[in-house]
Parts: sequence; C-alpha cells; structure tokens
Amino acid sequence: MEDKEIVERILNGDVQAFELIINRYEMSIARFIYQMVRDKETAEDLTQEVFILAYNKLFTYKPDYMFSAWLYRIARNKTIDYIRKEGKVKSVNIEDIGSICSKESSLEEVLEYRELKENIENFVNTLDIIDKQILTLRYTKHELTFNDIAHMLNMSLCSVKKRYYKIYDKYKKYVFRNKSVKRGEGYELQQMHTTV
Repeated sequence: MEDKEIVERILNGDVQAFELIINRYEMSIARFIYQMVRDKETAEDLTQEVFILAYNKLFTYKPDYMFSAWLYRIARNKTIDYIRKEGKVKSVNIEDIGSICSKESSLEEVLEYRELKENIENFVNTLDIIDKQILTLRYTKHELTFNDIAHMLNMSLCSVKKRYYKIYDKYKKYVFRNKSVKRGEGYELQQMHTTV
C-alpha cells in the first residue's frame, strides 16, 4: 500500500494505520537523526517526537509531494531545533559511512574498503550540516530524489544539485590529496556519482 493511501486511511479515522507508517520509516528516520546528533538515545527520543508531530500534523500533508520527503522534513526541523537548543553536534563515525554512501554494505566490503571508509569519514566530517544532510538524504533507505531533498530542505532544486556535485568534486580532490587511499577508491567514488 502506498504512503498516500495510508495517510488517507488515517485521515478518514483509521488510527491503527499509522502503525504502518511507523513500521515503514522508523529505522530510516532514526538513522537520519542519528547522523546529525550522534547519540543513540537522543536519536530515539527525537524519532518518537517526530512521529508524534507527524501524526498531529498529518492534515497538513499535501499529496502532491512524496510522503517520505514531508516526514524527513519534520525530522530535519525537529533535529535542527534540538541542535540549536543543545548546541551539540558530533562527528560522523566510520560504522555509519555505509548508510551514507551505499545502499547496503556487506562485511567483506567494509573490510576491503576500510582505509577508503576512513578517508570518507574524515571527508564527511569536513562538510557543513547542509551538505551532510544532502548526502544522508540521498543515500538513505528511501533514496530521495533531488526534488524531494530540495522540498525538504526548503532549497531550490538547482541549489541542491550544485551542492551535491560540489560535494562530489570536493571528494575527488580530497582523495587525490590523501595518497593513503588504496587502489579500490574508484568503487565508492563511482558508486556515489552514478547513483544520481
């Protein structure tokens, strides 16, 4: 069942249908929030708050847009509010790079590209929060389109694409500057670029 159909059921009084939304998005929203706050308990708390807010504001959802983009926008805004209030942002951890840069990472890939992933980790930590969000949104389970990301971040499509390609170019330069990357570096770089 599509998200829009589930939302329609909820708005027509089927409160139980909201469980479908939670089951579908809870893990990816929690991962998205965790990428920004870097604390598991905080991410779990904020995830719960996001779903409560989404339920209470469901009537504001416009079916012209992807539901996931609407939900991620709520998550982003809630997390940004938390970060502003608490003044806490932690750096990216190597275990989480796979969720940013690829759909799935097998254990073999993680081991094979450990040095590369360390370089990616160091690179991602140099990015500002908007660029980190663009990468995270682009490579989440739901792989949002540039249009969805632009809508969610309240940016123009052109700005999102420009930032994304600048991130890609910065990464290429970063890899060439850091000669410690082994021969496999083209894999992640190519994968990052070709999933556009």
